[in-house]
Amino acid sequence: MPLSGDHAFMIPNPMKLSKLIAAAALGVGLSACGCEDVNLGKLEFTNQLVSFLPAQPTQGKSYYIKEEGADRKMKYVNADGVTTVEIPVRKTNYSGKFDPNSCKEYFTADQKVYASQVEGESLVSISVTYRKNVSTDRFNNITDKAAVGDVIEFAVGYNNKFPEPIQTGTSSSSNFITSRTFLFWDATTNTIDNYTYTQEFLPTVTLDGVAHDKVYHLYLNQPNYYRPEEQYIHDRYPALDYVQGIYVKEGFGIIQAYTSKGKQVVLSVH
Repeated sequence: MPLSGDHAFMIPNPMKLSKLIAAAALGVGLSACGCEDVNLGKLEFTNQLVSFLPAQPTQGKSYYIKEEGADRKMKYVNADGVTTVEIPVRKTNYSGKFDPNSCKEYFTADQKVYASQVEGESLVSISVTYRKNVSTDRFNNITDKAAVGDVIEFAVGYNNKFPEPIQTGTSSSSNFITSRTFLFWDATTNTIDNYTYTQEFLPTVTLDGVAHDKVYHLYLNQPNYYRPEEQYIHDRYPALDYVQGIYVKEGFGIIQAYTSKGKQVVLSVH
């Protein structure tokens, strides 16, 4: 006689029951099987480019930045000291293709950041980062960590001030900061990226009436190039400017920068 109500039940098919038990066991196995991120060691600085970092002025002297006829006192600050960053190499899935518990293998490396601080309101901001020539945002193909060189990243911002506020969506803006980054790889002449910029060595060069020896010129190869996020502003403010090139000298760092519109920014110590 069949049962009904609270006493009703069904006897499962033996084959289905075995599949359910196997699936449950597999699920437990996958959840229990994980992995740990693997630190492959540290990428040490070669210190090859240290002499191109901002030099500390001798006692009684200071940095000055000259732009649009104004001479303002400036200094470089390494607020965070030496920081450690992770350099991802590869991602491994140990339990299966769709395992969410995948892990990565990575190196660590030191990084130093020097930011410019200017007395008064300056149009130009400079950030200098000394790091390894690798990416912290994507996986790197590193087969020999000793072959990974150092690099100096010069990030230069230019503050464009509008004569009239520009409408940007529901708000308006009275200024816009463009930013360009120049990578200094080694003390040679390089075309670092044909579509981005060139690094060239100048045995002698005269800048702002001052002669300099052994200067490196880093410049963008595409004049009047505006990034997609800048194009909207440029369409409404054709005078939108950005730093197109810099001159770097050993024992000093950046000695001069110039913009796409021909404005000069000169750094000096006195």
